[in-house]
Amino acid sequence: MKSKHIFLPFLSLFVLITITGCYQKLEVITVEDFSDVQVGLKGLRSNLDVSIYNPNFYPIELSKTEITLRVRDVEAGDVTLSEVVKLGARDTSTIRLHVVTREGAIAEILKKDVFNFLKGADIPFSASGTVSGKSWGVNVVVPLEHSQQISLKNE
Repeated sequence: MKSKHIFLPFLSLFVLITITGCYQKLEVITVEDFSDVQVGLKGLRSNLDVSIYNPNFYPIELSKTEITLRVRDVEAGDVTLSEVVKLGARDTSTIRLHVVTREGAIAEILKKDVFNFLKGADIPFSASGTVSGKSWGVNVVVPLEHSQQISLKNE
């Protein structure tokens, strides 16, 4: 009876070490351009679709983002994940991230770049940071970078 109590923790430790030792980094396959862009008095809203390949033999759940939206040197907003996304084992999944500017960010951007805006030039937006989650108690972090020129004029 006592040998079963000793065996179970060793078996659990062995399985945990085996699974975490076989972890392979997730791969960002594509980052689509900002889509469904809405520009208004409250700022900019958009979506950002990202295809991620999970090369591991087990699923991974992504649950958190730490991604900042920037326009040149202005920290303009955040890019968030609205729900937990499960990436299947050895599968490519597309996750949808939501882009929202902070209150007053568009006004600050336009104030710093008023001449380019009046000329009709597009504004350079960039999103950079990480998407993270867990699998089997192991933290998983995926770096993400995307840049794109966006027109703030309603056409």
